[in-house]
Amino acid sequence: MRQDDRILPAELVILAGELAPGENGAWLNSRGLDSGVSDLLRSSLGEFKTKRIPLPKFVSTRLQQLYHKAKVKKGCPDLVIWNQETKQMRLVEVKCPHWDRPSPEQKLFIAAAESSGIGAKIVEWEFKHPADL
Repeated sequence: MRQDDRILPAELVILAGELAPGENGAWLNSRGLDSGVSDLLRSSLGEFKTKRIPLPKFVSTRLQQLYHKAKVKKGCPDLVIWNQETKQMRLVEVKCPHWDRPSPEQKLFIAAAESSGIGAKIVEWEFKHPADL
C-alpha cells in the first residue's frame, strides 16, 4: 500500500490512520510482546528495514494477561495502540476480506480483551489498482 509516496505494509498504513492525538502504536508482527514495528526505513542501499520500538511495560503486561485469560498461545491482534499518559490501550486486527479470516485464537483473544475493557476491532483492507480509483 502507498502512504505519502511510500510503499508500506497494510498494517502500518492502518496503524497510521488509527492513531489519535496522544497515542502511539506498533505492529506486533510475531516478535514477542516487548517490541513492535512502528515504521519502515529505507537503508542507504535502497532496501527497507523495520524500525522497532519497545512497548511500554503496561502494554506488554496487559498483553500477557490477555493471553492467560484467553487461554491461548497465539492470537493477539496485529496492532496495539496506547496512550502513555492515560495507560489506555486498544487492539486492531488487520484482515483482507477475500482471503483472511480471524482465527479461533484471535476470536478468543479479542473476546478476552473486550471483557477486560480493552477496545478491540477488526479492520478490513483491500488493494485497489490506481486505474480503479
